[in-house]
Amino acid sequence: MLQDREDQSILCTGESGAGKTENTKKVIQYLAMVASSHKGKKDTSITQGPSFAYGELEKQLLQANPILEAFGNAKTVKNDNSSRFGKFIRINFDVTGYIVGANIETYLLEKSRAIRQARDERTFHIFYYLIAGAKEKMRNDLLLEGFNNYTFLSNGFVPIPAAQDDEMFNETVEAMAIMGFTEEEQLSILRVVSSVLQLGNIVFKKERNTDQASMPDNTAAQKVCHLMGINVTDFTRSILTPRIKVGRDVVQKAQTKEQADFAVEALAKATYERLFRWILTRVNKALDKTHRQGASFLGILDIAGFEIFEVNSFEQLCINYTNEKLQQLFNHTMFILEQEEYQREGIEWNFIDFGLDLQPCIELIERPNNPPGVLALLDEECWFPKATDKSFVEKLCSEQGSHPKFQKPKQLKDKTEFSIIHYAGKVDYNASAWLTKNMDPLNDNVTSLLNASSDKFVADLWKDVDRIVGLDQMAKMTESSLPSASKTKKGMFRTVGQLYKEQLGKLMTTLRNTTPNFVRCIIPNHEKRVRPPPGSSGRPQGPQGKGRQAGLWGQEESQATPPPRGLHLTRVGGTPFSSERQKK
Repeated sequence: MLQDREDQSILCTGESGAGKTENTKKVIQYLAMVASSHKGKKDTSITQGPSFAYGELEKQLLQANPILEAFGNAKTVKNDNSSRFGKFIRINFDVTGYIVGANIETYLLEKSRAIRQARDERTFHIFYYLIAGAKEKMRNDLLLEGFNNYTFLSNGFVPIPAAQDDEMFNETVEAMAIMGFTEEEQLSILRVVSSVLQLGNIVFKKERNTDQASMPDNTAAQKVCHLMGINVTDFTRSILTPRIKVGRDVVQKAQTKEQADFAVEALAKATYERLFRWILTRVNKALDKTHRQGASFLGILDIAGFEIFEVNSFEQLCINYTNEKLQQLFNHTMFILEQEEYQREGIEWNFIDFGLDLQPCIELIERPNNPPGVLALLDEECWFPKATDKSFVEKLCSEQGSHPKFQKPKQLKDKTEFSIIHYAGKVDYNASAWLTKNMDPLNDNVTSLLNASSDKFVADLWKDVDRIVGLDQMAKMTESSLPSASKTKKGMFRTVGQLYKEQLGKLMTTLRNTTPNFVRCIIPNHEKRVRPPPGSSGRPQGPQGKGRQAGLWGQEESQATPPPRGLHLTRVGGTPFSSERQKK
């Protein structure tokens, strides 16, 4: 970076549990050590072992991870500290190689985990940290209860070996303090966390002789409203009989039990997602106080690896779409750009086509028209009259049925299923609830209450309620007079798919303008053992070059494109010793 003045990127890839997040932290720790401009006393408060000198910025850069892990990581079957979001950490350096600022961008937070978890898994760490670590006064102020009293903690208390939730709570609070979070901000954050848990305890019942929902006991609702600074009567009315605009009239429409349950769950997910975004914005504000662009930057990408589950939904499509783009970048860097450099240098070389172009699969997913890809068809169907997940799959089969990377369902009964042949294998997708996930609707009666909350922090979380898909738009979904495509063209709102495609496009543009360094993490064993036993499932991989690939103990790589055996390249990698001495 300093020698050639080229921006760099490090891409950590691999399946869950491979070590992407841990290796990302090691990279940040190393950079904070060698690129710190701080010349003061040595500090042992952040790292164990040898003492290193850190300035305030470097301390905050290191403490950003514990905060984001507390709110964005969770225990899964494969990994006790699994990142349930992707992140791109951009560290800016001045001309002499010292850190001058940083910025973190996140992708695809698995917000559904806030309300529901698979067996033996946990929701986000912070929920357990708070319940286990809060002292009596805080427990009373935040109306906290025991683990088994919360519906959204599907499995009650699930311990993590060698980790104490109460100690982790103290570490998280300490990290927020180092990051510059005020005590008031910290308490406001934890109050919202508690309110999300309480939303899950609201119970609706179906009234006799009618489909209308009722709330026999509003105790949980009272707690939610107390924590969020809104009126419980207004909240209850907004959930059970919200006001909806029909044509020029505004009417109150009674909700069914299913609609009320959906509204509360959607509110809980959206609240937690907005809290996560607020925390990220606050962290970035601390990491980039000077707003200096820097002479060069190094970006570190830690994002979910390829996923193939028993049931693959919209989230898996987005993750696998991302991995197709990243694998395409790797293939282009290692197989195309290297050969082009041979030709520029006059080396006798016959250009080899390795047959690793992933563009057909990428086009199947992202193509806007002629014919439209999966995301474009999903957007169109979101505004089509009386559209369903089934009608979406039918259109997809009609438009893309002959595509070499697309497969129709084998049986007629699988009316919401289709398959895509990715670089890592065929994935069977189930499109159930895809229209809802793409629109991400909310009860706008409730969000308006939150926007006007007496709690300034809550009101700030919901300051942009005009951008949500509300009940009015959802009601229009059933009106046969609604034009199919006009709404999206008018830009009434942005779908989840649209926003993510744009975000991913910007990320890929950034990565293509850097010199990429690929780190393939490989799982050493499936027992979560610290040291891999003989004959374990992982193996180190190489080679390294300008587009470098380093193999680390992490994930089994049975399905990924193998590293090129014939391209054993070497570049001058380190800063000259004389330059390092001048820094001392």
